[in-house]
Amino acid sequence: METYPVDVDPKQIVRWLMNEERQRDADLLVTVTRTYWRRTLRPQDDSRLGDAERDDLGESAEVGFVEVRPRHQPSLWTLRIRVADDIGPTLPEDEPVPDGEEEIDLATFYADFIKADRGLAEVSAEAESAGAKGSLTRVLEAMRENRYNT
Repeated sequence: METYPVDVDPKQIVRWLMNEERQRDADLLVTVTRTYWRRTLRPQDDSRLGDAERDDLGESAEVGFVEVRPRHQPSLWTLRIRVADDIGPTLPEDEPVPDGEEEIDLATFYADFIKADRGLAEVSAEAESAGAKGSLTRVLEAMRENRYNT
C-alpha cells in the first residue's frame, strides 16, 4: 500500500464526518481512539537534574487517532488523523496514565483535540491501488466541498 500525506484540514475532515454521522449518509467505518503514554526522562533530557530527580520526573503525552475506511471494502483505502499533544513533565504522584487504547467517539475527539487546538495534527492516507486512490480522492473532494457549510 502506498502511504501519502493528505492536504485537507483535520478540522474540516472531522466536522464532515460528524455531519455524515448525524445524517446517516456515511458509508464509512470510523474508529476513534485515545492513548496516553508516560516515560521517565533520559539523562540527556535535562542535564540540570540529578539522577534521583530525573527518576521522579517523567513526560506524558496524549494521542488521538481517527481511522476512516470504506464500509464495504475496508482494505481498499484508509484515511488517518493523528493528533499528538505533549502534556509535559509529570511527577509520580500526578494522576495515573491509563493503560492501553481507549475508544472514544468522534465528538469527544473533536472537542478534546481539534476544537481545543491541542497538539500537532497529521493527516495521511493509504490506498491499495490507483483505483482505490481515486475512490479516496472522491471522498476527500466531498470533504473539501463541505456541503454542510460548517
